[in-house]
Amino acid sequence: MKTITSHTLGCLFMGFSTVMLIFVSCCGYSTRSLMPAHLQRIYVDFFENRTLKAGLDEIATNNVIEAFRSGSNLRIVDQGSADLILTGSVTGYSKSPHTYTSDQAILEYKITIKYSVRCVDKERNEVFWEGDVSDYSLFETDEEQAIREAAKKTAERLVTNILTNW
Repeated sequence: MKTITSHTLGCLFMGFSTVMLIFVSCCGYSTRSLMPAHLQRIYVDFFENRTLKAGLDEIATNNVIEAFRSGSNLRIVDQGSADLILTGSVTGYSKSPHTYTSDQAILEYKITIKYSVRCVDKERNEVFWEGDVSDYSLFETDEEQAIREAAKKTAERLVTNILTNW
């Protein structure tokens, strides 16, 4: 039987401590702290609806504002007080069959919503982030709920993209 020396125990403890320190420090990861320090306030302009589905402009605008409130440290402010100006439009809406029964009857639909957005840094007078983002939701009977869910998921994805991909 091998004996464990105090040196061996010390090395094991140091190794374990290092692993725990790395693990604990990774648990604190947040996109909230990734923004440049001068960007603290954002204005979200009312989204334009470029689809044939009525009402998506209001749903998108409200969801993007809520996603910034809950998923970032940026404060929502009026345009004159903002460090970032976000303008966007709903550029895609689709409803397509997703799941079928064995006799080819549609069981579930997929709603996909797409936003095209431009976010401008007012202090530097340059585009901070620009791009398209989309997400989807599935439904069997409640199409309106699926629209709200897809719009919310798209807004959350947008905020994550802006906060992490600059």
